[in-house]
Amino acid sequence: MTKLACLRRSCAWAAATTLWLSLAIHLEAGAGHEHAAPGNAANASTGPLTLSEMQRRNLGLKTSEAEIREMGQTIEVPAVLVIPPEKHGKVTAPFAGRVVDVLVKLGQELRSGEPVLKVAPLAVGSPPQTLTAPVSGHVIRQNSVPGQTFSPETSLVEIGDDTELLAQGLFFQSPALTNIKLGGRASFLLDLFPGENFDGALQRLDTGHGPEDPSFHVYASIPNLDHRLRPNFRGRLAVEIGPRQPVVAVPRRAVLGSLGRWFVFVDNGTHFEEREIVTGLRGGDWIEIVEGVLPGEKVVTVGNYQLQYISPEGQGDSSDSSSGHGHGH
Repeated sequence: MTKLACLRRSCAWAAATTLWLSLAIHLEAGAGHEHAAPGNAANASTGPLTLSEMQRRNLGLKTSEAEIREMGQTIEVPAVLVIPPEKHGKVTAPFAGRVVDVLVKLGQELRSGEPVLKVAPLAVGSPPQTLTAPVSGHVIRQNSVPGQTFSPETSLVEIGDDTELLAQGLFFQSPALTNIKLGGRASFLLDLFPGENFDGALQRLDTGHGPEDPSFHVYASIPNLDHRLRPNFRGRLAVEIGPRQPVVAVPRRAVLGSLGRWFVFVDNGTHFEEREIVTGLRGGDWIEIVEGVLPGEKVVTVGNYQLQYISPEGQGDSSDSSSGHGHGH
């Protein structure tokens, strides 16, 4: 056999091997339904998606319109809700004694000066006394039972007014701190109420930090007249550090992607279109759209994660009660 014939046979064998490996990989991926990370173009749908009413219901699709909003540059930090110190009181006694009767229950609303406990001093001959609420609010901690002895340092009952809470945000040393000013806009966000911003204003700031603690705290006053928020709820504090301007924005949940490629699904009424976008400012649960979406267009906010894995070939089959694959994700 000539060298040329050997070379041709070797090339043909290599090509066949490559083709076989490609088919094997394709079949393996199809059988196991392996999904890449969100935003991977290999898995995202590449054409308009037309879904049946049953498929829409099963996906639980929800949409929101892109709108013009006033937004400014913000930074987000972890935060926890606390009762303002001036609205948090502890019931104590200026003497050692014994609890005779507990007059309140956990969660009970009180006004300043209302009776809380009956106690008897340990000193012989001292008459029983009634301890009262130092502030108005709700009983947030009840640490006493009849017969319990206590000292002047013992906190017997704690009362707090939660009609206004402080979102305590944790910052580390950075240039952004120079742009944080008292009275600036801030919003508290938490997963318990997705899509909602609890707006407030920066009310107080740390003047510095200790030698062993590199963090700073900022406190935003958050109105809570309906008592939906509770002390110690944990979430994020979004603090504005730049002037507001009108921008096109969509809810943060509508945006998918990673590694610099971002996209949304636009509901055109008859079908869903995957559209790449360029993002800008982020404020609370909203993101500015610099390119890709116009005001008034509807973007998918719930069910969009599943939409990216539905192939245009198998869409619109009303007998398929799943999201397009025949199985749930």
